[in-house]
Amino acid sequence: MTLRTDVPALVVRRVIHAPPDRVFRAWSDPEIAGRWGWGKAYDTLSVELDCRPGGTWRQAIRDRNTGETFYFDGVFREVVPAKRVVHTFRWTSDRGHDEAESLVAVDLVPQGGHTEVVITHTQLPPDKVRETTEGWGDCLEQIALTVT
Repeated sequence: MTLRTDVPALVVRRVIHAPPDRVFRAWSDPEIAGRWGWGKAYDTLSVELDCRPGGTWRQAIRDRNTGETFYFDGVFREVVPAKRVVHTFRWTSDRGHDEAESLVAVDLVPQGGHTEVVITHTQLPPDKVRETTEGWGDCLEQIALTVT
C-alpha cells in the first residue's frame, strides 16, 4: 500500500449509548456487522470477517435506490477487544468503481456506560473525504440503533 501524505486524516466521532464491548461487536461479529450494513440506504448481502490481526473481512451491500452493489474488504492490522480495531479498507462496485486501499482506525473510548467511537480514516483520495465523512456518520447512526 502506498501511503498518502497529501490528505489529512478524516475523523468522525459519536457517543453511543452502549458499553465498549457491545460496540466492539459491531466490528467483530459478522451477524451484528450485517445489521448495520453501511447505513440506512443499503441492504447487506453478505458479511465475512475474521477479526484478528492478519484476519480478513469482506462485505457486500446493495444501494436500495440505485441497485448498485458495493464490495468492501480489508485486512485487520490491530485488534484490541472493546478498545481498538485497525483495518485496511477498499471498495469496488458492480458498476466499475474501484477505490485505492485506505486505512481505518476505530477507537472505543469508555464514558460511563456509554462509548465514544472515534473513527480515523486515512489515505483517502481528496475527492472522497466529504462523501466518506458522511458515510461514516450514517454508519455510526445505524450502529447506535443496532447495539443499543
